[in-house]
Amino acid sequence: MNAAGVERIRREIALARKILLTTHQNPDGDGIGSEIALASCLRSLGKPPLILNPDPVPERYRFLDPGGEVGTFEEEGGAGAVGSCDLIFMLDNSSLGRLGKMERAIRESEAVRVCIDHHDTTDGFWTVSLMDENACATGEIIYDLVCALGGAPDLPSAVALYTALVTDTGHFRFSKTSSRSHRIVAELLRMGVDPARVYQEVYEQHSEGFVRLLGQALAECRLEPGGALAWIALTRRQIVDCRAEEADTSEMVNHLFTIRGVRVCLLFKELPDGKVKVSLRSKGTIDVNRVAARYGGGGHQNASGAVLDGPLEEAARRVVADARNLLS
Repeated sequence: MNAAGVERIRREIALARKILLTTHQNPDGDGIGSEIALASCLRSLGKPPLILNPDPVPERYRFLDPGGEVGTFEEEGGAGAVGSCDLIFMLDNSSLGRLGKMERAIRESEAVRVCIDHHDTTDGFWTVSLMDENACATGEIIYDLVCALGGAPDLPSAVALYTALVTDTGHFRFSKTSSRSHRIVAELLRMGVDPARVYQEVYEQHSEGFVRLLGQALAECRLEPGGALAWIALTRRQIVDCRAEEADTSEMVNHLFTIRGVRVCLLFKELPDGKVKVSLRSKGTIDVNRVAARYGGGGHQNASGAVLDGPLEEAARRVVADARNLLS
């Protein structure tokens, strides 16, 4: 870990009167888990933070925040709340473009801005950047930072960090999973994390509508010639008919990897406003983040996403063509 960066962060925490933690829009297990763990560390230092995100905590991750500590930007004071903070931590995201509703407020803030992330791109906006492209998840960096600040995760923080690592590595199968990742997980398990409970909370709480929609999606999946690229397109009508409007569909795409020979998977979801959300996944060294970045999205080499203009058929045509180019 960057010692100079850690020392600068230590000084800024000591000087701060009010601290804000936030992450990207549509927050995931890594972003939320990192927030929960860092917030606990800051409280132990006598600096309880405000946690505000552009979007609510997805249902599958609410078990990490039983007290409702994580708020949303619009419901908890909006720009005024952001402007009242003199130190901002941006976690699991370095791109202002992925802040959605919060982008303007963060841009206009006069606070010291600390970015902690494991992605391979960064804006020049941040006052301090603590980046590690080799980390499997931002939660891995937060674990190191908490220890460097003289703390140790309590059990709720350990559960949050385990969730961050297990979800962002696809259960330790993505390319950035390392021996260090497993050593950290071993320590979190020693602290009392129950892997079975985390799996149940994250992956076994789907609605009936989600399961029905998944069945339709898999029944209608498309396999490109050569068999290395598979994709799904979900229409708004299918989503409504299955009563799955609130379902998080991004993980559906991973089921396509069970088809022998598939190396790249795409899932297109038609949104209520006519835009199209695409989730991209890959195996090995195939970098689907290059495709996501082309459309203003982002993520990791093996797991990325973006939102495109519709209609659905045209968005799918463009991204499928780009994915074919990756494979060629």
